[in-house]
Amino acid sequence: MTKHKALCLLLAPTLLPMERYVLAESDEMELSTIRIENQATASLNTPTSLVPLEGKTAHSRFALPKSVEAVQTYDQEDIRNMRPRDVSDLIESSLGMSIGRQGARVHNFSYNRGDKVSIILDGVYLTQTQAQRVLSDIPVEMIDSIQFLRDSSVITISPLMDFGSAGAGAPNQGFIVINTRKSGPGKDGGELRASYATYDTWKRSGWIGNSWLDGRLTLGGGYQRSESNGKPKWNMAYDADTWLASSGWKDENFIASASFYLNKASREIQRARGTYRGNTKYSVSGPTPAGVLDKTIWKYAPMDTRVISVNLARPWNDVHTTAFTYGWTDAKGTQYRYTTTTNKSTVKGQFAKDRAKEWNLSHTIATANSTLKIGGQTVWWYQLTEGETRSRSEKVYGLYGTFEYRFTPSLSVDAAVRTDRKRTIRGGDKYLDNGFKTQLSDDQWNDRALLYSIGAAWQIDPVWRLSARYSFNRTPTPDVITTRNNENLPAEKRHRYEFGINANLGRAFQASFTPFYYVIKNAKVTDGAIGVDVNGNPILDDRGNETSVTVYRNESQVIRKGIEIMVQGRFANDALSYELGWTYFDDSGENGQTGNEVPDNKYNARLGWQQGPWSANASLVRVDPYKSYNYTVGDFTTLNINLAREFASGFTASLYAQNLLDEHYATNNKGMPIQANWGKLQDVGATYGLEIGMKF
Repeated sequence: MTKHKALCLLLAPTLLPMERYVLAESDEMELSTIRIENQATASLNTPTSLVPLEGKTAHSRFALPKSVEAVQTYDQEDIRNMRPRDVSDLIESSLGMSIGRQGARVHNFSYNRGDKVSIILDGVYLTQTQAQRVLSDIPVEMIDSIQFLRDSSVITISPLMDFGSAGAGAPNQGFIVINTRKSGPGKDGGELRASYATYDTWKRSGWIGNSWLDGRLTLGGGYQRSESNGKPKWNMAYDADTWLASSGWKDENFIASASFYLNKASREIQRARGTYRGNTKYSVSGPTPAGVLDKTIWKYAPMDTRVISVNLARPWNDVHTTAFTYGWTDAKGTQYRYTTTTNKSTVKGQFAKDRAKEWNLSHTIATANSTLKIGGQTVWWYQLTEGETRSRSEKVYGLYGTFEYRFTPSLSVDAAVRTDRKRTIRGGDKYLDNGFKTQLSDDQWNDRALLYSIGAAWQIDPVWRLSARYSFNRTPTPDVITTRNNENLPAEKRHRYEFGINANLGRAFQASFTPFYYVIKNAKVTDGAIGVDVNGNPILDDRGNETSVTVYRNESQVIRKGIEIMVQGRFANDALSYELGWTYFDDSGENGQTGNEVPDNKYNARLGWQQGPWSANASLVRVDPYKSYNYTVGDFTTLNINLAREFASGFTASLYAQNLLDEHYATNNKGMPIQANWGKLQDVGATYGLEIGMKF
């Protein structure tokens, strides 16, 4: 054990954190609300709220059984106090989550239990291909709350199988639930904000909302303009317009809400800095030498995203409720692929479209001691990739059921099961291990995917709480993946064990300890890549560009294990607050590396101070080094700080610094060693800004 790790383990009991833990005995007895223990729902600078998360009623698809511990939520004030530049920074600041910034329209998001997480925007499931395109364009200033659910066994949220991906394994190892700003009782009024930061970065936004008929009817809307020149020569300028609209109705007989999100953006794709150290000269077709900015200077102009969400619920009586969700998402844009030697007037734009529709119907039976929910979900996906002439289309059909029984207000058990099947309406292409490409068949049904889980939670006394969960899922191998000798790989099987220990020792010290242990049979792991065909000719994509294809193999068994710890508290009549977190992750296979690109250790910390009209906040993230295509990435510490003051008439002003330690870190190495290596996408370093705002 290294000296660094030994010190961290020694200090863990006193310095390392937990999710914000709140226990309200009355909430335990109320079936119409979901418990909020272990969820960071309140700002560090305000008293911990006992009000349940909005919309988390028993019939909600996001309602969580009591045994789920791995949940963390930031509200709007939390986000402002942390001062993230974008959603990627915000995700990185949470417990366990990791971001792989790749640059060219794609950002991977995983967390320190391995594999992917799913993105939910305003209640609508974004497919992986959509989320990778649009995530960075969601302005953090327009987010009302973001919830990190690290438990993948909550089965009412999204399908068990991914769309259009050559990846393998279970696609949903957790969820990130993003809610944009909404109107509602207690949120009446408006707000105007403007900020200016380094690299000529401007943001201007406005929001207004109101409620009528004793809060039964709500309407709201907002707009934000964002623009930046970016760091000189780094090709990272952008400008975007974002519109939001929401409405809602709630009475004893009917609950309805609808929202519309529209983002129209133009974004340059940041140039990577080369990592190749072999004997080469800088050229357009060759690898990028270490330290040299890559020749690629792509951009998307425009990149438009639309999300429509409709949620309806009909309570038939105090026991029975039927709920329906419809979601429609559309992401489309035109890509321009330039290099430093390109005559831009000769480059034609390449159009792309990514669209999905979702339907979710469920019925909930909630009695004094139990909650039973049965439902079905379908998601249709369509994609036309840049420069290609053949589109792809797939549809997943899923059925699920959940049951929770409460023996007493402090002791409960739960169980859930889901099965999905995917129909490939219009297939794509598959690469063989000899480098040649073959077209997949249309109108083809995949094997079934299955997931079931059981859990239990016990509130021993007002201080201590225990929980445990076990889940199993079987995921068929995607037909599209490339394997050695074109081998058909067996379905993957995952056994997941999770435990939770929570301690509420008062406002000054609340802690949680969550170990997890995964056993994965027939895991699909990367086995290098191919860049040439059997004749030695480079593999070309549909646009005529050289590419490489990841090859997968079967790992008979992979073990993943780790620990998540959080500690938080408040002092001096809530004038001082802290929150500290640590995630440790380890994975190993019988035949060596498993291909996961996540750090073994990740630390998060937040400190807050408030005195009268003044407030100050600091947030810190520490990521250990890890490998990405045999190059070291990570190994960075970022620090964000801000100082704010409230004035009369709802006016506020704040000064802030982001990445104050000026770390030029990277979280991903682009490209494969066997092809032109693009290098690392680095952070620009320290930035500074001023924001003013007014509420009315």
